[in-house]
Amino acid sequence: GQFELLAADIGQGNAVLVRTATHALLYDAGPRFSSESDAGHRVVVPLLRALGERLNVLMLSHRDADHTGGAAAVLAQQPQAALMGSIEAEHALQALRPATPCIAGQRWNWDGVVFEVLHPISDDGARSVRANALSCVLRIATPGPQSVVALLVGDIEHAQEQALVDRAAPLAADVLLVPHHGSKTSSSAAFLDAVQPRTALVQAGYRNRFGHPAPDVLERYRQRNIHVVESALCGAATWESSQPRQVRCEREARPRYWQHGLAPAVKPAGSDEAPGERRVAPAPLL
Repeated sequence: GQFELLAADIGQGNAVLVRTATHALLYDAGPRFSSESDAGHRVVVPLLRALGERLNVLMLSHRDADHTGGAAAVLAQQPQAALMGSIEAEHALQALRPATPCIAGQRWNWDGVVFEVLHPISDDGARSVRANALSCVLRIATPGPQSVVALLVGDIEHAQEQALVDRAAPLAADVLLVPHHGSKTSSSAAFLDAVQPRTALVQAGYRNRFGHPAPDVLERYRQRNIHVVESALCGAATWESSQPRQVRCEREARPRYWQHGLAPAVKPAGSDEAPGERRVAPAPLL
């Protein structure tokens, strides 16, 4: 009846491991860094090996490379995992494993935890629209009247957010994976008012070229007293439905001597540190 989210530290992209008592789903597989390197090989596969995790489902929210870049490596390591998501029939990953489309209304139960797809409404092959518009929106909920809910939304934008609100989709959630990494095109006021999360997880690369998360987007979260956790500051983030008010940040829980700390501070006068950075003294070598 409980579940856990682990938002991996994969840079500019999404990769969230969802675990119930005996099942696991990976929501997106992180970005492709180059023709020879991706988040699957470098982060996700080693993480799954370290946890001894066998995936039941790899869900790819949509076809963009920052969400599917590591998928081939994950599929190679997890031959038993079913592939699900909004990727076209001609996508190269379909040759590795046929994908079941995400369609609103799909619903299943793992160990008492309910998984439900809220978007897209249908897989009508309308690939002329932006890939972001077809992002799989996944609701995960514990049983009972006091249900604890997580909402994973990929790269949906204002139009899709409004469509979900207009059709009264069950959006209220305790934790939200921030849409489109905090882009200005997402996290509309109406959507945030419908979701009302306690916690919002931003998976975005440190000093990424898109400027995610956008300052005005962060301000909308702050105005609603939503706790925003950024992967660039937190590293890997772990959230549990049994303790919905807490998030464990790997950078805080297990700091490394080679890491520098990040803080939203103004550069001090006469300092040689970059704005938003503060140095952390190296740990003693034993």
